[in-house]
Amino acid sequence: QHAKKKLPPPPKELPSPKERLLPKKVITVFGPESSGTTFLATTLGVASGAFGTDGGWEYVLAPWGWMCGDPPLADVAIVDALVPDECFRYERDPSLDFHYAESIWFMQHRQKKRLAQARMKRPNTNQHHRALLEVNDRDRVDYPNGKTKYMNKTEVARLQGICRDEVRISGLNEVDSHWTCGAKCGKNEFDGFALYPQRFSVNITAHIEWYLTRGVDISVVLSLRDRSISYKSKFHGHCPLERESRREDAIALNLMKEAIEKYGAKGSRCGSLPGDVSGRQRAFSVSYEGMVGMKEVYLKGLYKQLGIESTYIPSFADGNTKYVGDANQNAGNEGFFSQLQQLWTSTTMPDVKSLDNSPVNVLPKRVISVVGADRSSTLFLSAALAAATGCSHTGGESSQHAVSEDGAFEIQYMPLPWDHSCEVNSALSEVSERNVNDTQILLDSIAPVQCFSPSDVSILQKCKHDASISQEVFEEVSSRQQAEDMVSLLPNRYFVNVTSHIEWYLSRDIDISVVLVMRDTSISKKEWISCGISSTLVDASFEKSMGLMKEAFVAYGMHGSRVPKVGTEHVLIVSYEGLMEMKDSYLYEIYNELGIDSTFLPSFTDGNAKYIKDPPPKKH
Repeated sequence: QHAKKKLPPPPKELPSPKERLLPKKVITVFGPESSGTTFLATTLGVASGAFGTDGGWEYVLAPWGWMCGDPPLADVAIVDALVPDECFRYERDPSLDFHYAESIWFMQHRQKKRLAQARMKRPNTNQHHRALLEVNDRDRVDYPNGKTKYMNKTEVARLQGICRDEVRISGLNEVDSHWTCGAKCGKNEFDGFALYPQRFSVNITAHIEWYLTRGVDISVVLSLRDRSISYKSKFHGHCPLERESRREDAIALNLMKEAIEKYGAKGSRCGSLPGDVSGRQRAFSVSYEGMVGMKEVYLKGLYKQLGIESTYIPSFADGNTKYVGDANQNAGNEGFFSQLQQLWTSTTMPDVKSLDNSPVNVLPKRVISVVGADRSSTLFLSAALAAATGCSHTGGESSQHAVSEDGAFEIQYMPLPWDHSCEVNSALSEVSERNVNDTQILLDSIAPVQCFSPSDVSILQKCKHDASISQEVFEEVSSRQQAEDMVSLLPNRYFVNVTSHIEWYLSRDIDISVVLVMRDTSISKKEWISCGISSTLVDASFEKSMGLMKEAFVAYGMHGSRVPKVGTEHVLIVSYEGLMEMKDSYLYEIYNELGIDSTFLPSFTDGNAKYIKDPPPKKH
């Protein structure tokens, strides 16, 4: 009787009976523990209407798992799929609804903690033995016969029948390889249930295929967050066991990489199953840092990708801030930006004027502009794309261009702002709020390389005719017979209106893609501050940069207001943290999105690591 009083209370209302358990559509959020999955799953659940309904046609499944290290596990269990709630049971207590089982385990876990405290407070042997008996008595829970948290034995049996017949979860699957139970198949009185270990990872690829074979339209969302921050958050908040934490994270990343490769953009298995008639992308990566930085613009783009019609916007709080500090110069990558510059300038065009003798038009046929709110993450991806496309740098560390030998393909490195003063920064070290606007010069676009650094008048004539470069610019450069660098015509520090930059190229029938590189907000700002630029100017510049990037994405990103149809987008959002986390799989995904056929891989050195610190201790 004492044990029964300690059981979790039953719900006041029972849910409506279901005739179907498989919804038409499933959205599943995956990610390493503490990677933002709870925030993302909750947001999508509210936006899709999945929360607060009877479980109907669209819902979000978050990662599952009991406490790490309790009990100690020999290895990380991996299951094939997360099945509908009604068919889910834990192998430890298959007779109980899993919510009810978890409530009891938490209660028992608290009792064990009280026992440990009692041992410390009662050193006397007799008192210790009495405390042990008291706690053990509470641990012996008498489960209600024939009851679960939600329904009686008759209702359970009815649902088991639906799980067997509709969802195809049955012990008979062991002799029919076409179907799997998602986890261990229940037998005898538990036939129809999928039995799960207390803590597990899900094979995301198998999960997608589990639902596709059952005719369900499934999408999976992979949450990407700075790996060092994600690990520290997990270690301090979920799993304070280093070996287990790192092993679980490594397995999670491998499962995410496989899903991206097989069901991401142009994935190798998209459309390969009979139930996958659309052949569309099933796995979508989401940047935690990008979502926090671009907020509602990023989230609405994700809604459109997932087919969610909603105006719901949650409250955004940057959970990374407490993990970011000043750069640790002992982190081993203090020369990171110099290394990136070396990669960017490693191959140089001999002389742009040679293009004048080529039959190729001075205008490229294809342009990829890499835009970001800091220098190093933008330069990393610019250099990687240049190498992958065979484009060569056009000379000088200050150059923004890499171009193919025939001039048809061009990569543009466009940090916002473009700032020559980072190395000579005395003028920007004490910018006040009153004169900050003097440094926020905005240009409409950046011209292609042939017209950006012309070395003779004949090329300038082509730029004037083919690219419609203004008469004023033409006359100013023509008057300088030996113009070495047209950069001298530009201010030392400027922003580019990304939207008008896109439209400048589109108006000249040039295929342009803009890649927006998202990176942690605090780290991006600290990188600029390390140049000696005032924090006032850094804050104002970051706000302006994000505004320009948001505007471009709303106009020319996924389902953008100026995009005529799906598949003709011109703006792609990329996560720097995702590149450092998933490396080759994520970079190849970017190549696929941009139509680049390459296997080139750069050296992945995480420029964030030197800024990451342990969070401050919690206040009790």
